[in-house]
Amino acid sequence: MTEPIHRILVPLDHSAGSDGIVEYACMVARGMGATLTFMHVYEPPNEMVAIAPGATVAGELAVERSAGAAVLDRAVEIAHVNGIAAANRILERASPAHDAIVTEARHGKFDLVVMGTHARTGVSRLVMGSVAEQVLRHAPCPVLLVQLTQ
Repeated sequence: MTEPIHRILVPLDHSAGSDGIVEYACMVARGMGATLTFMHVYEPPNEMVAIAPGATVAGELAVERSAGAAVLDRAVEIAHVNGIAAANRILERASPAHDAIVTEARHGKFDLVVMGTHARTGVSRLVMGSVAEQVLRHAPCPVLLVQLTQ
Protein backbone atom coordinates (compact mmCIF):
# COMPACT_ATOMS: atom_id res chain seq x y z
CA MET A 1 0.00 0.00 0.00
CA THR A 2 1.27 3.45 -0.88
CA GLU A 3 1.72 5.97 1.91
CA PRO A 4 0.07 9.38 1.50
CA ILE A 5 2.31 12.27 0.53
CA HIS A 6 2.10 15.21 2.94
CA ARG A 7 5.60 16.72 2.85
CA ILE A 8 7.64 17.33 -0.30
CA LEU A 9 11.30 18.39 -0.34
CA VAL A 10 12.41 20.37 -3.40
CA PRO A 11 16.19 20.93 -3.67
CA LEU A 12 17.05 23.86 -5.95
CA ASP A 13 20.23 25.26 -7.39
CA HIS A 14 20.95 28.17 -9.72
CA SER A 15 19.80 26.32 -12.85
CA ALA A 16 17.78 28.24 -15.39
CA GLY A 17 15.02 25.63 -15.03
CA SER A 18 14.41 26.16 -11.31
CA ASP A 19 11.07 27.91 -11.87
CA GLY A 20 9.90 24.92 -13.90
CA ILE A 21 10.81 22.53 -11.10
CA VAL A 22 8.94 24.74 -8.62
CA GLU A 23 5.85 24.84 -10.85
CA TYR A 24 5.95 21.06 -11.23
CA ALA A 25 6.34 20.58 -7.48
CA CYS A 26 3.37 22.93 -6.91
CA MET A 27 1.25 20.85 -9.28
CA VAL A 28 2.16 17.66 -7.40
CA ALA A 29 1.59 19.29 -3.99
CA ARG A 30 -1.78 20.69 -5.04
CA GLY A 31 -2.93 17.28 -6.27
CA MET A 32 -1.92 15.60 -3.03
CA GLY A 33 -2.71 18.33 -0.53
CA ALA A 34 0.96 18.43 0.46
CA THR A 35 3.27 21.19 1.66
CA LEU A 36 6.59 22.10 0.05
CA THR A 37 9.98 22.78 1.58
CA PHE A 38 12.48 24.32 -0.82
CA MET A 39 16.14 23.68 -0.09
CA HIS A 40 19.39 25.11 -1.36
CA VAL A 41 22.73 23.54 -0.45
CA TYR A 42 26.05 25.19 -0.96
CA GLU A 43 29.54 24.15 -0.09
CA PRO A 44 31.75 26.77 1.55
CA PRO A 45 34.31 28.06 -0.97
CA ASN A 46 37.74 26.58 -0.53
CA GLU A 47 40.78 28.63 0.36
CA MET A 48 41.94 28.72 -3.28
CA VAL A 49 39.29 31.38 -4.00
CA ALA A 50 41.53 33.87 -2.25
CA ILE A 51 44.09 33.49 -5.06
CA ALA A 52 41.72 35.05 -7.61
CA PRO A 53 42.24 38.82 -7.87
CA GLY A 54 39.76 40.65 -5.67
CA ALA A 55 38.09 37.46 -4.41
CA THR A 56 37.84 36.45 -0.78
CA VAL A 57 36.37 33.40 0.90
CA ALA A 58 34.02 35.63 2.90
CA GLY A 59 32.97 37.47 -0.25
CA GLU A 60 32.28 34.26 -2.17
CA LEU A 61 30.31 32.89 0.78
CA ALA A 62 28.17 36.03 0.94
CA VAL A 63 27.48 35.88 -2.82
CA GLU A 64 26.49 32.21 -2.64
CA ARG A 65 24.26 32.76 0.40
CA SER A 66 22.55 35.68 -1.28
CA ALA A 67 22.02 33.82 -4.56
CA GLY A 68 20.64 30.77 -2.74
CA ALA A 69 18.29 32.90 -0.67
CA ALA A 70 17.03 34.62 -3.83
CA VAL A 71 16.28 31.25 -5.50
CA LEU A 72 14.40 30.07 -2.40
CA ASP A 73 12.47 33.32 -1.96
CA ARG A 74 11.33 33.13 -5.58
CA ALA A 75 10.26 29.49 -5.09
CA VAL A 76 8.19 30.31 -2.00
CA GLU A 77 6.60 33.22 -3.87
CA ILE A 78 5.60 30.92 -6.75
CA ALA A 79 4.20 28.36 -4.32
CA HIS A 80 2.14 30.98 -2.47
CA VAL A 81 0.75 32.33 -5.77
CA ASN A 82 -0.32 28.74 -6.49
CA GLY A 83 -1.97 28.45 -3.06
CA ILE A 84 0.59 25.98 -1.69
CA ALA A 85 2.04 26.23 1.82
CA ALA A 86 5.81 26.44 1.54
CA ALA A 87 8.95 27.06 3.56
CA ASN A 88 12.62 27.20 2.70
CA ARG A 89 15.96 26.01 4.06
CA ILE A 90 19.41 27.08 3.07
CA LEU A 91 22.24 24.84 4.21
CA GLU A 92 25.96 25.39 4.23
CA ARG A 93 27.61 21.99 4.11
CA ALA A 94 31.13 20.73 3.66
CA SER A 95 29.71 17.43 2.39
CA PRO A 96 28.48 16.91 -1.17
CA ALA A 97 25.02 18.27 -2.02
CA HIS A 98 23.51 14.82 -2.49
CA ASP A 99 24.46 13.85 1.09
CA ALA A 100 22.81 16.99 2.45
CA ILE A 101 19.63 16.34 0.45
CA VAL A 102 19.37 12.71 1.54
CA THR A 103 20.04 13.67 5.17
CA GLU A 104 17.38 16.39 5.04
CA ALA A 105 14.87 14.01 3.45
CA ARG A 106 15.53 11.47 6.21
CA HIS A 107 15.62 13.79 9.23
CA GLY A 108 12.75 15.94 7.99
CA LYS A 109 10.63 12.86 7.40
CA PHE A 110 9.74 13.92 3.87
CA ASP A 111 7.42 11.72 1.83
CA LEU A 112 8.75 12.74 -1.60
CA VAL A 113 11.70 14.58 -3.15
CA VAL A 114 11.06 16.53 -6.37
CA MET A 115 14.24 17.70 -8.07
CA GLY A 116 15.67 18.59 -11.43
CA THR A 117 18.13 16.68 -13.54
CA HIS A 118 20.13 17.78 -16.55
CA ALA A 119 20.07 14.19 -17.86
CA ARG A 120 23.74 14.34 -18.78
CA THR A 121 25.25 11.26 -20.33
CA GLY A 122 28.68 9.95 -21.21
CA VAL A 123 31.80 11.89 -20.28
CA SER A 124 29.82 14.89 -19.03
CA ARG A 125 28.08 12.71 -16.45
CA LEU A 126 31.35 11.07 -15.41
CA VAL A 127 33.09 14.41 -15.00
CA MET A 128 30.20 16.35 -13.44
CA GLY A 129 28.67 13.51 -11.45
CA SER A 130 24.98 13.39 -10.84
CA VAL A 131 23.47 14.77 -7.67
CA ALA A 132 20.07 13.53 -8.81
CA GLU A 133 21.37 10.00 -9.38
CA GLN A 134 22.92 9.84 -5.91
CA VAL A 135 19.75 11.17 -4.28
CA LEU A 136 17.69 8.65 -6.24
CA ARG A 137 19.92 5.81 -5.00
CA HIS A 138 20.02 6.81 -1.33
CA ALA A 139 16.88 8.78 -0.46
CA PRO A 140 14.59 7.27 2.19
CA CYS A 141 11.52 8.17 0.13
CA PRO A 142 10.43 8.27 -3.53
CA VAL A 143 12.22 10.76 -5.79
CA LEU A 144 10.53 12.45 -8.74
CA LEU A 145 13.03 13.79 -11.29
CA VAL A 146 12.07 16.67 -13.55
CA GLN A 147 14.27 16.92 -16.63
CA LEU A 148 15.62 20.42 -17.23
CA THR A 149 15.79 21.51 -20.83
CA GLN A 150 19.22 22.56 -21.99
